[in-house]
Amino acid sequence: MYKLETHCHSNLLSNCSRLSPEQLVGIYEQNGYNGIIITEHFINSGSCKLDMYYGELSYKEKINRFYDGYLHIKELAKGKLDVFFGFEYGYKGTDILVYGWDKQKLLGIEQILQMTTREFIEFANSTGALTVHAHPFREAHYIDHIRLYPQVEGVEVYNACRTDLCNALGENYATMYNKVGLAGTDIHYTDVKTLSGLEFEEKVQSVEHFISLVRAGKGKIIKKDNVYED
Repeated sequence: MYKLETHCHSNLLSNCSRLSPEQLVGIYEQNGYNGIIITEHFINSGSCKLDMYYGELSYKEKINRFYDGYLHIKELAKGKLDVFFGFEYGYKGTDILVYGWDKQKLLGIEQILQMTTREFIEFANSTGALTVHAHPFREAHYIDHIRLYPQVEGVEVYNACRTDLCNALGENYATMYNKVGLAGTDIHYTDVKTLSGLEFEEKVQSVEHFISLVRAGKGKIIKKDNVYED
């Protein structure tokens, strides 16, 4: 079986994470995972370090640095884990995971920064990317209200760092709207108790392969105790 984390962050680019790239790789290696999809907070998000501290950079400069972060982790994990690229688009605490775009695609679509969230989702869908509403019923002091975007193709039905209520509502949302269901850890710290993701019967060869497997309903939700020791 091939174990894949679908939602994780490092302190390289995500301001909310306390995990170094080395720790991130170590956690999933020690816990027997085969691969991870890096989903750092995108440059439109208040949680992206490039947006917070390097606002003077051009769009293309930000995208190049953003993708370099992924390449850095991929190099660290060589021989230990497969590392794939994704990202988490954010709007006022509402987050959309996007899988299927690479650096070259992002460099050519600067107009996404002028789109509303709904326009962004519909545009991403039209290109073949997989859009997934992460933890749609998350509650926090900085989130003024819960926003749902039924235009997404998928919903995170289990997030290891969210409450049972959040996950139950997410699962119901996915079922009622006939959405693809995903699971992930959304990890930010070394001491998270439970890890998640999806397990497949075959090796995931690429992000495109991952998308095809998810759309075919072939992923099994992972829930396991974190055994990592720093």
